[in-house]
Amino acid sequence: MSVVTALFHVTKELRDLVCASVPAERREETIETIERLLAQRDELLRELRPPYSEEEQRLGRQIVAWNQEIDAKLRELKRQIQRDLAMVREKRRANAHYTNPYEQSLAMDGMFYDKKR
Repeated sequence: MSVVTALFHVTKELRDLVCASVPAERREETIETIERLLAQRDELLRELRPPYSEEEQRLGRQIVAWNQEIDAKLRELKRQIQRDLAMVREKRRANAHYTNPYEQSLAMDGMFYDKKR
C-alpha cells in the first residue's frame, strides 16, 4: 500500500470520527482516538515523497478537502469543551457562594471615610 493510500484511509477514519456526534460521556475516549489518528497522519505525512501517480493525486485532492472539514469539526469540538469547562467553573463558583455566602463579599457597612482635613 502506498503512503498516499494509507494517508487517505487514516484521514477518512479521522473524518468519520469527528463528523459523528460525540456524547459527553464518551468524549475522553474520542479525544484519545483523535490524537492517535493525528499522530499516525503526522508520521505518514513525513513519509510522503513525489512523484505521484494520477490516482495518488486524486486521493491527495480528496485528503485536502477532508482536512478543511476535519479542521472545522475539531474547532467546534474545542468550543464545546470550552463551554463545558465554563459551565463547570460557574457551577463551582455558585456552589461555593451557596455554601458560604458571606465569604467573598467584603461588606463595608458602617464605615465612614472623611475627606476633610
